Amino acid sequence: MSTSDVPGTVDSGRADEPAAIRESAAPLKRVALLCRSSNLIRRHLERTVLRSARLTWSSYDILQLTVARRPIDTRTIAEIACVSKASVTICADDFVNRSLIRRGYDPQDRRRVLLHPTPAAWQLIQDIRARLAAEIDRLLHGGLPGLDADATTLLHQIVCSTRHPTDSPVAKSTGT
Repeated sequence: MSTSDVPGTVDSGRADEPAAIRESAAPLKRVALLCRSSNLIRRHLERTVLRSARLTWSSYDILQLTVARRPIDTRTIAEIACVSKASVTICADDFVNRSLIRRGYDPQDRRRVLLHPTPAAWQLIQDIRARLAAEIDRLLHGGLPGLDADATTLLHQIVCSTRHPTDSPVAKSTGT
């Protein structure tokens, strides 16, 4: 099947296109595949794992950053998670109402921008991480409807080749 037969793709292998255009289209196709695949996977994880916890991927990311980097200010979360500060504030308000975080004052500017996780947040993140890991493992080995073979291969390469800094032999030997 030609890539032009796949919805949302353009066949750049036409004979009348200059070679430079065909060559430059290959990386664009890979990036488009990566973006579409990540959107599909994100939507799947939101439906199968996060929805029952009343989370989206962005709100999960904000909460896990709060748990991992306590305390953390809203501006830093926005920068790391690549979301607006307003989005962080909306999520933080929801988390406060759900007793998952509490707000603290920044001693320098006296605003309540520091976020502190509660034990309930810790527990929720532990539970969600385990369920996300299991679902990602299932996706890697069983696939996802709508995720083609190239996208599954790409996902597998990314997940299996990306190592966290604490997974390195140097980090393990130094205890960092």
